[in-house]
Amino acid sequence: MKVIVAGVTGHAGSEVVNHCFADERITKVIILTRKSVAIDIESHPKAEVVLHQDFSQYPEEMMRTFEGAEICLWAIGGRVNQFNNDKELCRKVGVEYTLAAANAMLKHLADKVPSGKKFRFVFCSGKYSEWNQKRPLLFLADSRRIKGEVEKGLCDLADANPDKFETWILRPSGFIEPNASFSKKLVGSLYGAITTAQVGKAMVKVACEGWKDRIIENNALLKM
Repeated sequence: MKVIVAGVTGHAGSEVVNHCFADERITKVIILTRKSVAIDIESHPKAEVVLHQDFSQYPEEMMRTFEGAEICLWAIGGRVNQFNNDKELCRKVGVEYTLAAANAMLKHLADKVPSGKKFRFVFCSGKYSEWNQKRPLLFLADSRRIKGEVEKGLCDLADANPDKFETWILRPSGFIEPNASFSKKLVGSLYGAITTAQVGKAMVKVACEGWKDRIIENNALLKM
């Protein structure tokens, strides 16, 4: 099975690609990235790196490179404070880039998946995402609304194309880095934090097997 992974230079994305490499069901991993990736990733026999600068558009020539892919695992985005508190940039990356990719894959790839299957778009979102753009929020308001906006956009796309496109949305809590100190891991465990390795494993599991719920909360991710 051929998959596309976006966001491999981020916290979760690097673990996603490692779990793709380790999964025998996945035979080819197209790595969609703006920047060069680590040599151990680029040189892996399953890897094909596609450098792309403008994530708001996907030319037909490039989409032909992706033909045969059945799944996209998308781990691009973040909180507003991770974009120097630039709300519009955060929204552009989190919402516009994600939906542009999903629409391009629906248009160019979904009709080419094997019979009886749908193209799958697995998205790494975040805990406390909020779909209601007008609801007052006490913390991380802009970040939560941006995540909610893209979640709704993906679900609307799947609902409008139920015969050929499906999406799953993961809502992890705060990340614990693999090299975090024992004390940070201990504190993180108290508020339900999740390791990037757990997120990577969960995304690949959902990509290959699906899940009973379209939106998968942190507690479910911790048990995968």
